[in-house]
Amino acid sequence: MRVLKRWTLKNGLELEALDLSENYWADFWNLRIQIVGRVKVDPSLIPFEDPLAEEALKALGDEVTYLREITKVGVREEELQQQRRKVLLTFEQNALPYLQHPDFPRRFLLRRFEETLKKMKIEKMRRDQGEEADEV
Repeated sequence: MRVLKRWTLKNGLELEALDLSENYWADFWNLRIQIVGRVKVDPSLIPFEDPLAEEALKALGDEVTYLREITKVGVREEELQQQRRKVLLTFEQNALPYLQHPDFPRRFLLRRFEETLKKMKIEKMRRDQGEEADEV
């Protein structure tokens, strides 16, 4: 794994493009690029109306991870560099405008918080239903 490129966005988000490509047969490769960024968890952005909110915040930890994986299968070895550049350029043209929006880190954090909270509510509901079934 090697870092292909780094971006530092105006909203404070730092991204890395990691090359996870693998040779799978002869001169054929699975081109795999992973884009990773971390958003620090700011408790002041979290709505604490829900009784499980504090537990969900703890489950998030200190940061949440943005992860995007781009894969191309069957790339010939002589085309690898060109395809890497093409993938990165496409990412920069299509995803970076969205990711560099000033409000992206806050929205991303809230989305991860809501996902975590939803999972916790489902788990609690299943536990509660299991306890009710045991009582019958």
